[in-house]
Amino acid sequence: MKKIGFFIAVTYLVFSFSSCEDVFLEKPFGSDLTVDSIFSTEQKAMGAIAQAYAYSLASGITFLSWDDARTYGMTSGTLSHLSGELNSIKFNWEDGWLIQHSGMTADDGSGKVRSDDGYLMNYKAIRQCYLVIENIDKVTDMSQTDKDIVKAEMKTLIAYRYEEMFKRYGGVPVVTGSLSVKDDLKIPRAELKQLLSHIVSLCDEVAESSLPDVWPDKHHGRVTKGVALAIKAETYMFAARPLFNSANPYLDLGDNNQLICFGNEDRDLWQKAIEASLAVLEWANLHAYEIINTGNPLDDYGTAVAVPSNKEVLLAYKNQQTGGGYYSARSQSGGANGMSYDMLKQYYQADGTEQIWPKISAGKVSFSDFTTRINQMEARYKASAMAPGIDAWNNPNDYNNWSCRMVADFSNWEGRTNNEGCGRRVKFWYHAGNRGWFEFPIYRLAEFYLNLAEAYNEYDDPDSALPYLNEIRNRAGLPDITETDKLKLKKLIQREWAIEFYEEGHRFFDVKHWKHEDIANGIIGGPKLGFVYTYISGGMGYYASDYLTYALEERYKGFWASSQYLSPFPVSEINKAYLVQNPGY
Repeated sequence: MKKIGFFIAVTYLVFSFSSCEDVFLEKPFGSDLTVDSIFSTEQKAMGAIAQAYAYSLASGITFLSWDDARTYGMTSGTLSHLSGELNSIKFNWEDGWLIQHSGMTADDGSGKVRSDDGYLMNYKAIRQCYLVIENIDKVTDMSQTDKDIVKAEMKTLIAYRYEEMFKRYGGVPVVTGSLSVKDDLKIPRAELKQLLSHIVSLCDEVAESSLPDVWPDKHHGRVTKGVALAIKAETYMFAARPLFNSANPYLDLGDNNQLICFGNEDRDLWQKAIEASLAVLEWANLHAYEIINTGNPLDDYGTAVAVPSNKEVLLAYKNQQTGGGYYSARSQSGGANGMSYDMLKQYYQADGTEQIWPKISAGKVSFSDFTTRINQMEARYKASAMAPGIDAWNNPNDYNNWSCRMVADFSNWEGRTNNEGCGRRVKFWYHAGNRGWFEFPIYRLAEFYLNLAEAYNEYDDPDSALPYLNEIRNRAGLPDITETDKLKLKKLIQREWAIEFYEEGHRFFDVKHWKHEDIANGIIGGPKLGFVYTYISGGMGYYASDYLTYALEERYKGFWASSQYLSPFPVSEINKAYLVQNPGY
């Protein structure tokens, strides 16, 4: 394909469609833009392709900007707020706060769903992909090989959107083309097994297609065969975990249990997850993707999660947005974005031993105790959080952008309101300087190592699990785990997931599909703990010398009900009598 500056188009379209729903493929025929005119030349068609990427990769990502219409998910907040990785978002009228305190709902009282996902946006993305597939052959100045590549790209994006719905809703309606008003739009939900088969079939088809394994630099970020393999592997992992892979559903749905449960525990799903994840690693090894490990854990992990186009990221959301959304979250007060105590205690000390923090009963403890203990933490904590009173470890010597002085001088960090939590968000800005944007990692190679650790252990082969688990720990500078007891190793692997993928959109779904024993006891529901601080009288800064004490306190109680294992469908769609609602809503 010609080099057209693909992701410049993606970024432009993200801004355009977020502010205007009258997108070009929805304009009536006879207007200035029609399907035929859009697909008349390759250059024009690239706009439609870029829009398919923008819709497909943005959907479900809640940090783009204020989303008043809940097009993509919550009005505000991130999955990290819902999963218990971060403290409560600040304001009690924001969706992030409301879901934490009262749960998701199919109807918030105004007929709108309050959930982690914009359900209808999934189908808008899928329709856009099918419009490209169905019309790309009309382009006169594109080779058939390139047209086939575009079709494979679109099928990969469709599989990705279905995989995202699979883990959120269970079975959902499956469409196989761009529907029009002449079609029957009331398509019922597919059973879980049918949806699983559909996703896998799409990924297998792409893996046998002419889709590139590697794109030229100017097209870096477009999906590859490796991304299709990654979607398949992640789908099998969620299929194998106990939420779906069970004889009985989490709540009874009567004759429709097959929408949320396979109806039996199929051990072979773990074997399929193993095979699919091994295929990702085999592909990665052939195409220069690898776990970054030079022996410097802070720099290696910081690079892997934050440096654009690094050799560990298979797919990222490449939106170089410099204002609003997640960027502004970097500079909001720690009350909205402070790490929770539940998350902090997942991390190890740098030598791999447990850190012992003062209990609630200890009351106020000298702040010097905090600085001693926090400096003992492992590299992944230091690459992810900026601790109170300490300059950001992942941006050393950057006095103007990532120091205590920056926190004190910028009003966006607000006054000292005892809300710093256990560290402020800095993870995606390793050596960022004044760069505000970042590229959110959708598929990172470490995921498939932990897939293998988890799946091998569940398949009663802990000896095969350990090398994959320790590959990730070794990069973090931690010693090998040698535990082979299945239940004990399971907990260690789940802890590794929490640490390695902090704020990367995994934990909210992982703990649900594991049916984690503490899901209602401090992770999503139950007491939410955090640190609060006292300061010297009249002090105005955030330097260590301005702090007097810290204490562990319960900040609020999170909401949990079994209905929350899966997300609700919008009541507006349920009322059309073609969808079966998930139980409890």
